[in-house]
Amino acid sequence: MCHGLDGKGYTAIHTPDFTSPKWQAAHTDRQISGAIENGVTGTSMPAWRGKLTAAQVHDLVGYIRSLSAEKK
Repeated sequence: MCHGLDGKGYTAIHTPDFTSPKWQAAHTDRQISGAIENGVTGTSMPAWRGKLTAAQVHDLVGYIRSLSAEKK
């Protein structure tokens, strides 16, 4: 919901555009996993640790990567 159905985020609530090649290049899979599991301090991104399994977090990182505007 917070990142939109298309993964482009919402400027008004400061959620990132996961389709941006610049955003994709600036974040490692480990950083994305950490943000999902631990939340992001100073933002509305909640921690999902304990709510999602390690496999679900892994799959979510893969999905976020699939949203890249630069498809290979």
